[in-house]
Amino acid sequence: MKTLFITGELPVSQLEKLGIYHGGQLLLDPHNIRALLSGRRTELISLRGIHWEGFNIERLDAKLSLFRNDLNEVELLVHPIYKETREHPLLSEGEMSRLIHGESDFIGKSVQKEEGRSSMLNIEYDPETKEFITYDVSAVQAPDLVNGMLLSQEEKSAFKRGEVLTLGDGTRLQHRASEPLGMLSDRKALILSVLLDGGISYLLLRGIKSLNQGSAQLDFTTASFNKAYQEMEGQRPELSKIPSMGKTLSMPQEDRGRGLVR
Repeated sequence: MKTLFITGELPVSQLEKLGIYHGGQLLLDPHNIRALLSGRRTELISLRGIHWEGFNIERLDAKLSLFRNDLNEVELLVHPIYKETREHPLLSEGEMSRLIHGESDFIGKSVQKEEGRSSMLNIEYDPETKEFITYDVSAVQAPDLVNGMLLSQEEKSAFKRGEVLTLGDGTRLQHRASEPLGMLSDRKALILSVLLDGGISYLLLRGIKSLNQGSAQLDFTTASFNKAYQEMEGQRPELSKIPSMGKTLSMPQEDRGRGLVR
């Protein structure tokens, strides 16, 4: 599966203004680059020595994301840390409070579109930037397999809706648009797979945050994980000729942030 963006589309001039692109290289960790190309936000990044429209900013801690505008051009968006929570037009005071205090992981809203069509949106809260994140549930791409275990259509639908999945080996995971890796789990590492014509694509995710903040995660080296890892490494003959290993799952674009760089 392809990511929402490719490296050739990166807004180089905007990235250079933030000091994170030099000599043809994007100066970010691989997992933050993957988050950008997949349509998610990066982790908080300390940007230093920013020169923008006559302003000199010594330091700015912010998350970054990419956005495709109406002209099909890719822009860089900056999500700074706000002093106060930004209100969301689709949420009531009570709903915002539930998200802010962690009483709900997300809140779903059905929004009417043209010609009587509706779209289901999920709204999450990012406590680091004090900002709400909205995404279209239908745009979430669920893996076909996790640790080699095939997901049913209902499980894939539940993943897209943001529900917690419990797999056959006891592994639990949940899609989260506010996370750079796109999910939370009770295991620090998972192997996601996508079925392709004539083969299978693998993605090994490391450093996944816990489903329950502060709770210790379980050993990720389950029998299912180990078997999927061996297959990913091509140790089984029928998988040894698959060319497309390690492709990234693309996730939906989130709400627009601030267009700090132009």
